[in-house]
Amino acid sequence: MEIIPLIHLKKRKIVTEEEEKGLSINEILEQVYKDEKIYVLDIDGIDKNKPNLCLYPKLLENHKIWIDAGPRVLGDVVDSIMSGANKITIRQKIWPEPDLSSIKEITECKIYVGIDSENQNMQRIEFFLLNNIDGLVIFKNKNKIETDFKYGSYLKNLCLKYKIFAYDPNPKNFSYWETLGVAGLLVDIGKTKEFKRNEY
Repeated sequence: MEIIPLIHLKKRKIVTEEEEKGLSINEILEQVYKDEKIYVLDIDGIDKNKPNLCLYPKLLENHKIWIDAGPRVLGDVVDSIMSGANKITIRQKIWPEPDLSSIKEITECKIYVGIDSENQNMQRIEFFLLNNIDGLVIFKNKNKIETDFKYGSYLKNLCLKYKIFAYDPNPKNFSYWETLGVAGLLVDIGKTKEFKRNEY
């Protein structure tokens, strides 16, 4: 299972527990090997439709970036591509009816759909998967998935057929996701070492 460091961008800076400890952007990024992927969770893009495009080139200097900035129209996807994204996440809650064929025409980037609403429509998930997206990113809490057995077993079946990634801030949940069969975990950058210990 792949462990991908995740950073939060807000107000033109990386917002992490490490930053609260006084570390600079460079010191934060030094925790990630050169050319490794970083998942960029752009809070301003998702919440306000104002992505931090000016920060992406800095991240690209030594890393591949997977951008989750809450695109709402095709032009937003183009902005992420032009900013250097290798992968892009589209959030179903923000853009419920994306024209997936148009997106695929303009880019060879991998396109994932973010699943984060409480009452996710399973038929809608199938629609995205059948329309040639590259996979899903789950932002649901492990406990919420476990309380709905039907949803948990549904996800386990999806993991057999598609690339599914999940976000989890808690290293204790590593084995749960491994059992579920996800392709990888998105982990807050300061916790990647804790998660990677579980890989061996």
